Amino acid sequence: MNQPYPTTQAIQRRGLDWPRLLHLLVLAVCTVWIAGYFFPPINHDTAVLLYIAKVWLGGGKLYVDAIDMNTPLVFVLHLLPEAIASVTGIPGTTVLIALLGLGIGASFLTCRWVLAASLDPAHATADALLPLLLLFLLIVYPNDMFSQREHIMLVLTMPYLLVASGRADGEALSKRLKITTGILAGLGFAMKPYFLGIPLFVELYIASQLTLRRSLADPAPWSVFGVCVAHALFAIIVTPEYFTVALPLAKSFYSEVSQNSILDLVLSANLGPPTAILPLLAIAAFLAMRSNLARVICLAGIGGLLSGYAQGKGWSYHALPAQAFTLLLAGVIIAHVMDHVVWPKRGDNRPAKLFAAALMLLIFYQEGLHSRPFFKQIEYPGSELKRLMHVVKQERRNDYILVLSPGIYPHFPLLNYLNMRMTMRFESMWMVQGAYAGCQELAPLYNPPDAMSAAESFVFRSVAEDFYKKKPSLLVVDNVAGIPRCQGETFDYLDYFSRNPLFAKRFEDYERALELGRFTIYRRREGLK
Repeated sequence: MNQPYPTTQAIQRRGLDWPRLLHLLVLAVCTVWIAGYFFPPINHDTAVLLYIAKVWLGGGKLYVDAIDMNTPLVFVLHLLPEAIASVTGIPGTTVLIALLGLGIGASFLTCRWVLAASLDPAHATADALLPLLLLFLLIVYPNDMFSQREHIMLVLTMPYLLVASGRADGEALSKRLKITTGILAGLGFAMKPYFLGIPLFVELYIASQLTLRRSLADPAPWSVFGVCVAHALFAIIVTPEYFTVALPLAKSFYSEVSQNSILDLVLSANLGPPTAILPLLAIAAFLAMRSNLARVICLAGIGGLLSGYAQGKGWSYHALPAQAFTLLLAGVIIAHVMDHVVWPKRGDNRPAKLFAAALMLLIFYQEGLHSRPFFKQIEYPGSELKRLMHVVKQERRNDYILVLSPGIYPHFPLLNYLNMRMTMRFESMWMVQGAYAGCQELAPLYNPPDAMSAAESFVFRSVAEDFYKKKPSLLVVDNVAGIPRCQGETFDYLDYFSRNPLFAKRFEDYERALELGRFTIYRRREGLK
């Protein structure tokens, strides 16, 4: 004979309410997990964005003194932590994590409030599981991608998606809530044009559920649209160099670096799983259940998946939105099945809390098998970054350094932590990588200066001019150029730029200091002005 689930009085007589305590434990673990991100190193891409924002804040001109392919809004958002850092003296890298923590807290509380207002009181599993899963996705799941643009987008847009499901249900949500979540989501979506498919799919679906008049009167989509238009106008008026400098360089070089075919992306470890699972979950969301929440999250996942494919790289953080939305959709479907099939009329929410906590522990376990938590922080004391920082501290004579490397790690976040400036206006040699991505038969190892494209000539000339003018105390050359061998020869950044007379003249002031891993470090001779 089946034994009934213990009553509340029985639980109280026995002592502790273990389902509730286990649920609170998982919530607490997700919450305190963020403390680990305060330990170095910060994500290297984030370090670049903070560095450029600081240059901009210090009077430099965006896309002139510091050139990057990211949109102006990305740097506007990263101005805030650097502005606070300039006032408080707290490092911008620390301030950014703190601001993200506050943002995640606000996003989580908003989502929880919207869920509580939207869900039927009998939907105990959804009420117990989804807040935990949201917090997990915003704090734990990103791991080394924490603070990436895709991660910031998720933080800003999760409340918008939950409000969107309520709008599709025809709920009487406040205008202030719709406008606020729309503006914040607009900031997230407008950072990258690739993200715009997410609100497009979501808003088209909501429009299909409402009358035309009600759709046009809804302030949420107009809020998202208004932010995107304001961003475009800002770029045109304040940072026109984004169109005249950054985009032409991106067109010339960016697509040539680490570009993968569609088949490679489909089979990749990052985009492959959501590509396989999301369509199956979409069948359940649209055909097997009537849940606007599931459908909105599904459409957001499709937009995130297309974003990953559109960028063509297959990098882990490009796939983060698709992965996160796929996992969230799975949680929504599981909660729906449990609430509507397994225990639709149960008034006691303790089984739901126990189920939600157990499922989250399983997700934690699986994530632990997939990637080591805080592996960069754990390995930091013996890392390449730490060793290079030690050398630079000993050898620096001014605040300038030149690093010729195809990547941005470890000199980012080294420059952030040591408060140094790169002499050149680029963060890495990715543009040179793009110019020499392929080797044609009988092609020279280096293009003659008079045969270079306008974009390559600009890089070749400006790096040399900046090096000559700013006289960095250290020159760091990466011996792994990240460029294919051509005619049996290896590309060398020092040989490449030494063909410029200004670079060659200034390099006479330097002596070889030491080899550190794949880097050769040159110091400027003492006594030189």
